[in-house]
Amino acid sequence: MSILFRITEPADDALSPSAIITARKLAALRRFLRSEGDRIGVALLEPDEYLGDSFEARVCPLALAAITSIFDHDAAVIAVIEEAQFRGRRIAIHHCPASAEITLCVALTSDQGLELDLAYGNAYALLEALAIEVESVGDIPVDLLRARLSDPATPSRAALRGVDHYLPRLERLIASAPAHDDARFAWA
Repeated sequence: MSILFRITEPADDALSPSAIITARKLAALRRFLRSEGDRIGVALLEPDEYLGDSFEARVCPLALAAITSIFDHDAAVIAVIEEAQFRGRRIAIHHCPASAEITLCVALTSDQGLELDLAYGNAYALLEALAIEVESVGDIPVDLLRARLSDPATPSRAALRGVDHYLPRLERLIASAPAHDDARFAWA
């Protein structure tokens, strides 16, 4: 079991656009993402042996029109890709075996995948190092986390607990947070 640390914003709670796609269009999307990833030198899609019924893909480095042309510029697909790119998120693809539908939607994961997914022991140690109450689910304002990271005692507390190597990743995650006041650092 693990705890995922990520940035949340009010838009995460709003109803995101989604689109139903066909298996052929999904195969074309996979081919496109692999070839574009090779061309620009960035992994846009996990290798096929890791893909299951649910996976995520990066779309922010690509042109909206290039991606949606695969889907004949379907309005629902355009809405999903545009929202993902606007919010700097990945897209999530889910195949439901019961209904055989393949759904495309905006993922909660950032495009660059900056989230930290830590085992319970490391997650609790990191929360303790940040002087945050140790709970398996919670959130705090991003500004409060920035203050905790700038506290000179934080690195020593993190080193004492053996989680100091996570602090640079946490700083990159916080740097990716939107500038508005309602962004939160959350874990679950």
